[in-house]
Amino acid sequence: MKRIFTVAALFMVGLSASAQASDYAFRLHNRAQGYTINGFYTYQNGRWSENWLDGRVRPGQAIDLDWFSNEGDCVVPFRVSWDNYGADDFKLDWCKGVSNVYMKDKGFSWD
Repeated sequence: MKRIFTVAALFMVGLSASAQASDYAFRLHNRAQGYTINGFYTYQNGRWSENWLDGRVRPGQAIDLDWFSNEGDCVVPFRVSWDNYGADDFKLDWCKGVSNVYMKDKGFSWD
């Protein structure tokens, strides 16, 4: 009986840990000088998503985003569009524990 309880307890801890780590939640930072982000899109299943943003992210601002899933490919292209500029496409391995995405004047970085 004690062994069954131990196995059940470990199973519940595993479920709890996977539930906490199940989402690709991150913070999108706009570190570009003078460019306002007006769109964030991901590419999966052969098409671009709807715009994730409800508004704009001005220089120096940041916004929290979450996929609410970790299913699918780890390396997923994403597109960022800017007021008065257009859009740029990027790729990132989201399975590497991305917490922050920093959009810059040229390119991006992450941690």
